[in-house]
Amino acid sequence: MLVQRVDKFDEFQSLQAAWDSLYRRDPESQFFLTWKWLAGVLDSYPGEWTILTARTPDDNLCGVLPLRRKTVWSRSRKQLRNEFEFAGRLFWADYGGILCLSEHEHEVLAAFASYLKQLNWSHLYFKGFQISDKRFALFIGPFVDEDLRIEFLDATINHGETDNLISPYVELPPTYEEYLNQKLSSNARQKARRLFRQMESSPEFRISTSSSATQSQELEALEKFWFQMWLPDKGSDTQNLAAKYTKIVKRGLDDHLVHMPVLWRGDDPLGMLVSFVDTEKSRLLFFMASRDEMFDDLPVGLVLHYFSIRWAIENGIRTYDLLRGNEPYKYSLGAQDRRIKYVCIRRQSGVNRNGILDPGGFADAIRLTEDFVSQSSFDKARIACHQILATQPGHEPAIRILRSLDEM
Repeated sequence: MLVQRVDKFDEFQSLQAAWDSLYRRDPESQFFLTWKWLAGVLDSYPGEWTILTARTPDDNLCGVLPLRRKTVWSRSRKQLRNEFEFAGRLFWADYGGILCLSEHEHEVLAAFASYLKQLNWSHLYFKGFQISDKRFALFIGPFVDEDLRIEFLDATINHGETDNLISPYVELPPTYEEYLNQKLSSNARQKARRLFRQMESSPEFRISTSSSATQSQELEALEKFWFQMWLPDKGSDTQNLAAKYTKIVKRGLDDHLVHMPVLWRGDDPLGMLVSFVDTEKSRLLFFMASRDEMFDDLPVGLVLHYFSIRWAIENGIRTYDLLRGNEPYKYSLGAQDRRIKYVCIRRQSGVNRNGILDPGGFADAIRLTEDFVSQSSFDKARIACHQILATQPGHEPAIRILRSLDEM
């Protein structure tokens, strides 16, 4: 099995037909590994990712592993090091994983692991790893090594109340009426019917699906509502986080991958619910919600969840995936649990293999080095430059920075 790296977007684009075929044929494939969704991610963050591909000797694509590369400063070891994680994390994907043909899974997974071991990194973070136990054992086996440490990490939020390694989902029956009768409790069923009667009988409220004509207003409201909802918890980071959510959702809408119903009162949006649509695997994946917290006449989020579930059923979708987190409201919708993994593989040394940098991370390394210079951290800057030159002798930006340091 031949493993190669893909680091340029045009090379990734050339893989589309083979990638789409692989996605259709892999029983473990999931939305955040689709070529089309990843195209939006990789296009938005050039230079921050690499993709491993696995091919047979006759050049058939049998596996792909999309990765994000990070360059960071190790305060304890006083040098730069590289980390890898799933590429989808650049767009806050809840799941990561590996596409693989079942008939080649032994060779592909072992080949990816063996190839990864030879790259220059200090840590591999596989967060939200959606993979069967069988495939995971095949992949993790080659990492059992005295020079490496394998750790299974937790992922809890809300002071430990929410486990983000539990991924609730609802298997949808053929009709919405069957969903109400089979998946909901008596009280929840009555509430769902009452809410829709209230909506349908009121001239004041309506639900529409986002369109190009209304998208600008809806995205502006989404960002504003999310900012207001989370400002007390997120503080100074709130605006940047809200803007990134908007960026992700807009790209999904532009690529026709997002279903976003919006609840209106007259001409004013009250809230919206964003889900990704995986038509190939017949799944609707709830990603985020945003609502006007000043409005409490209706449970906006619940109304939009019921609307999304009804829309999914009417469009032949079989699974409503509520993604990570075992929040209680998800079970009121009829969800059951799926468990995902969070694994860290780290080198015992705490730094890259042989102290050498991943060559794809030079741009990040130079950016960090320039930051060190601007912060008057000249020793850090010199160490970083020497690491770059140890990886690629003659690297001109590193030589230039060293010369400027010598002239100070």
